[in-house]
Amino acid sequence: MDDSLPLRMPSIGDHQLRVLSSTLLELTLITTKAPDPATVTQWNFVNAAGHLTLPATSEFGVKVNGQSVPVQAVGFKRRVLYAPLKQRDLRIGNQLYLRLSNPVPTGAAVQVFNPSAALWDTNTIFTVQADALRYSPVIHVNQIGYLPTMPKKAMVGFYLGSMGEMNLSGFSTFQLVDAQSGSVVFSGNLTSRLDTGYTYTPTPYQRVLQADFGSFVTPGEYKLVVPGLGASFPFFIDESVAANFARTYQLGIYHQRCGTDNSFPYTRFIHADCHINPVEIPTMDSPEAGFVNDVLNNESMGALNNPLHTAPRMTNIDASLYPFINQGYIDASGGHHDAGDYSKYTINVAALIHYLVFAVDAFPGVKDLDNLGIPESGDGISDLLQEAKWEADFLAKLQDADGGFYFIVYPRTREYENDVLPDHGDLQLVLPKNTSGTAAAVAALAEIGSSPTFKAAYPDAASNYLAQALAGWNFLQTAIATYGRDGSYQMITQYGDEFMHNDELAWAAAALYAATGDPVYDNDLRTNTPNPNDPNLRRWGWWSMFEGYGCAYRTYAFAARTGRLQPAQLNSNYLAKCEAEIKFAASNAVLYSQHMAYGSSFSDENKPILTARLVFLR
Repeated sequence: MDDSLPLRMPSIGDHQLRVLSSTLLELTLITTKAPDPATVTQWNFVNAAGHLTLPATSEFGVKVNGQSVPVQAVGFKRRVLYAPLKQRDLRIGNQLYLRLSNPVPTGAAVQVFNPSAALWDTNTIFTVQADALRYSPVIHVNQIGYLPTMPKKAMVGFYLGSMGEMNLSGFSTFQLVDAQSGSVVFSGNLTSRLDTGYTYTPTPYQRVLQADFGSFVTPGEYKLVVPGLGASFPFFIDESVAANFARTYQLGIYHQRCGTDNSFPYTRFIHADCHINPVEIPTMDSPEAGFVNDVLNNESMGALNNPLHTAPRMTNIDASLYPFINQGYIDASGGHHDAGDYSKYTINVAALIHYLVFAVDAFPGVKDLDNLGIPESGDGISDLLQEAKWEADFLAKLQDADGGFYFIVYPRTREYENDVLPDHGDLQLVLPKNTSGTAAAVAALAEIGSSPTFKAAYPDAASNYLAQALAGWNFLQTAIATYGRDGSYQMITQYGDEFMHNDELAWAAAALYAATGDPVYDNDLRTNTPNPNDPNLRRWGWWSMFEGYGCAYRTYAFAARTGRLQPAQLNSNYLAKCEAEIKFAASNAVLYSQHMAYGSSFSDENKPILTARLVFLR
């Protein structure tokens, strides 16, 4: 294997030699392992207790231009490379690191062999040329590319497994080179970029360097070179980078479409129409009732630990406070698959509508993006708005006759359709209604129904969405009047449960106020969510703008900016608090990025507890 096809999945037995620096080599071997209790049979230097026993330096012979170079030290790293679910095909990436006593000259031919043949057979040959512009995994650029007038940074650093972080103390400069000619177009100094916030020893990411080339604005295709380390993958500096990113993001959402096909020429990852069969509304007499009741009982266990959850726990279909009104089957085609599974969660459906519509209404130029390569492109309507409509048309189908919205569209007999393509997916059903899912649906339909851009393109759909949102609000008010604010909420799954339904209710009130200007909704929002800056409304006390609360604050803060309300209709004190919370979240994201050696926005609060979950995805 080599670096000419970086997206190719390596096969078992593939191997590679890289020159990481003039005195550091990396040997890669792709291996596998039979099912337990079998052990790894190749390059197995770690015992069952996790103790590492490395091969002796004498196990390696290194020749540089035919001359032997002694190995001073050996390191090892092992990671799972590939492990699909449907059929076993485990591929393990193993790396051995060899520190040399003498440097490898630029352009030299390098070969590594195993005199004893204990580590690899004679048919496995590790050889490479130490080209000055060889690809280096030590150099990390933004593969999306860079806009000419925006910041442009790259990081230099690498983890060597048992050897720890790569020592880069001897490297102080970098160059930008033309990707085709190799000619130098810019040069600069590397600076230290230490990570902060981790509390364990050794502190990670303390040898990372940063290359800042923000002042270079000439469009073109380039590589970033650190003399002695090699070069990055090629990347572009160009105004088209933003459009390419938007096109890729849009393509990802198109791939998740449900109730239709994915087809040429829009994608090469094609499938036929999926999930177009009628969706069941289950009863206690349904053949699937046992499965549904198990799901409801198991997923609602979290309610047992919540003293505010005073409603009866939803242990089965009949335990719902809000019985199904419609019976039999409904059309619930459309929308987007949630993830690798093909379920459609009302909470997440509503969030997608919010983000897409907010982008169209609030960000300059987004409403004019009609060339992103989906079937609707070129018709004069924003592609993002049409993707939001695809989702909203599905959401509208989930409303029961009493105004409530079903919580999820789900497989009839198992939790995840994880072993079939969408067009071979399972028959589906809906899970019962609750107030959090209904409030999220109310908010999303009110927002898209009141979007000035959407109303201009789809006036009838906008009117219908808003009418459904109002019906959903009436359902919520009846529920609260009947069972109380806390007692009307029943947990179904973790989705929408962090603040029970309080954040979704705040979002629904904000969206309906922005849509109608009726002070009833403004009063509801400010009465029940009086202080958007309250730490108790942040997940874990620090994660601000989380789920429904974040949507509510955005909706209120931008109600006038997006043309839904006049500035005088907004309470100035409340508006200031919403704006402050948005800025607080943004400042935290920037701060987290500054504290991370590689620039990602991993939160400071997570570092001491060594966990992340979905922080990066929110």
